[in-house]
Amino acid sequence: MDLVTKVTVFCRELGEETLQNLAATQQKEELLRRAQDAIQAGQVGPGLEADLDAVDAMVKQEYGQGLFLVTRGFGPLPPYRGDTGAQWWTCPRHVCSGRGRVQPSQHPPVCAATGQELIPGPLPE
Repeated sequence: MDLVTKVTVFCRELGEETLQNLAATQQKEELLRRAQDAIQAGQVGPGLEADLDAVDAMVKQEYGQGLFLVTRGFGPLPPYRGDTGAQWWTCPRHVCSGRGRVQPSQHPPVCAATGQELIPGPLPE
């Protein structure tokens, strides 16, 4: 799994108590904090990936399956010469791959890692 996808999964899970509680139980709050700080600082590289892999191992130890479980994959859509007008919630720092299609009158979701609202952007390629 690529680093952008790992960051996307991690950011989504940070908004839930389960990951925070697990880190507290295993006394690994610093691991989560370090990964979150790296994302906030835009330091997406080998150090962050190592921390995210350690988070994955922490989850795997507790639940028997990792955080970055791939259940299915989809290939990209064929090229479209026009503009569909569809938009995707996009990370304002371009660190992760965002979170779902923008719906009319929808309030922007907030990134749990940075606290910033996601912004509408073109569909990811």
